[in-house]
Amino acid sequence: MTSIPKKMKKTNPLTSQNPFVLFALLLALGITLSACGYSNPYVQSDEAEGVKPDAVSIYVDMWENKTSELGFQSELKQSLVRWLKKSPHFSMARTPQQSDYILNGVIESVHVPGLSYGTFDRAVELRAEITFSVEVKNTKTGEIILQRKDADWYEAFSAGRDAASLEMNKREALRQVADSIAENIYVNLFNRFSAKKGAKADIPGEIKADD
Repeated sequence: MTSIPKKMKKTNPLTSQNPFVLFALLLALGITLSACGYSNPYVQSDEAEGVKPDAVSIYVDMWENKTSELGFQSELKQSLVRWLKKSPHFSMARTPQQSDYILNGVIESVHVPGLSYGTFDRAVELRAEITFSVEVKNTKTGEIILQRKDADWYEAFSAGRDAASLEMNKREALRQVADSIAENIYVNLFNRFSAKKGAKADIPGEIKADD
């Protein structure tokens, strides 16, 4: 009796067309490059974010918001971080414990009065008026290097054609106010850390958007 030869098992060639082999090769290459200290020059690590030699580290705290304008405190914090990152004097600390200074504040009030009126006494131009307090404190000594209470800023805006336009224009006006407040604080801090010893910076009590 002649035996029937067993069917030989077909094997896949080790080529780049095999997705499993290709994945294994790429994984091995990645491990090798990591071991050699390779890093992508176009990707910045989280640890390197905002770190600058000889810079003053500042922790920007979330401001207390006493108003009904939800999210305005987040807009203000983002604007502050964006402005402070422009200067070589400052780096952004991740926690208060890692910082040289803490910047915090309070949004005291937001009012939106009408400025001009049209037919049927409908407001055609309004103004976003914000009252705020701000403080920058040395985390080691407790010294307050910059402080202002009940400062004002405002921005006029158009009422628009309908309620949706009114709300959108108001949000844009508040965004501009947040950016202007952040810029003013940044300029004061920049002057404080770049000026000669003994120079004093202050935030004006009343600040107009067109100043």
